[in-house]
Amino acid sequence: MARDFSWLFIAVLGAAAFYFALDFKFGTLANVGSAVYPLILSAAIVLISLYSFIFSPREEPMPTNRRAFLSVAASVAVFILLVEAVGLLPTVVLSMVIAYGGQSERRYPFFIAYACVFSVGVWLIFSYALNLPIPPFRLP
Repeated sequence: MARDFSWLFIAVLGAAAFYFALDFKFGTLANVGSAVYPLILSAAIVLISLYSFIFSPREEPMPTNRRAFLSVAASVAVFILLVEAVGLLPTVVLSMVIAYGGQSERRYPFFIAYACVFSVGVWLIFSYALNLPIPPFRLP
């Protein structure tokens, strides 16, 4: 039963994001404004969560894994607090390692290598594809 209400909660969050995205500029067909992508994503979130709420099989909820939840929450907090202080690359790697702490398997050497490659990809996308100049490293 709790799982069912989590789908509704996600639908409400998607609807709120849709509402706030209505304040952005729509632009033209040739020059799409900043409202289009948030509206598409939030509408998709609402539709998928409502579909899942209505058609998902009713089953007993699994016990909550607090360690995984706290790991992901801590990684998001670390990212928010450190991205401007130390730069994007070390922040993404550290956030991914903290989130990986919630896993039961322990393949840290492989995962750290993956996190380093992933962080470079994130930096390239933000810097060159999106033209958002986030420094890879920031020294004091």
